[in-house]
Amino acid sequence: MIRYLFTLSPTEYLVFGCLAFAGLMLLTFTLLKTKKPSPTQNADAKKDESKQETKSKKKDPALQVMEIFDYNGTKILHQDGTYTVNDKGVVTNYSNWNLLPKNYQKMVKELDNRSLGEKGQDYFLEILNGFYYVSLPGGKKKRYNSLDDIPSHIRKRLGM
Repeated sequence: MIRYLFTLSPTEYLVFGCLAFAGLMLLTFTLLKTKKPSPTQNADAKKDESKQETKSKKKDPALQVMEIFDYNGTKILHQDGTYTVNDKGVVTNYSNWNLLPKNYQKMVKELDNRSLGEKGQDYFLEILNGFYYVSLPGGKKKRYNSLDDIPSHIRKRLGM
């Protein structure tokens, strides 16, 4: 008759203890997560939702703005408040206007002023909510549903 005796070292006891503790914590958190909120918590949640709705009314989440600036080979993409700059192959992201370096801010401001038609010779493309808006010389803007709808001579002037 062969008897098997299992002797555990203190390290093995520690490992099994840690595993048991982790299992108990997982079970506890799972039970707490599925617990239904009380009526007072529901009232607080409704107040928070109403506050968030008023904030969302102020800033329309469906509005998506994308602008692409090309200043002598330096491309600046503005989308929903963030700026992505491609300067000679080096791509850098900036989370807002204030973090954008001054030289890039000057480029964007100059191109914005030129797009108003003051100089009268440039075409500019803006994409808003999936529609393409081309600023024509003289400041007039024309809307197109897709990139293919833009006439070829205008696309050529836009550099496409």
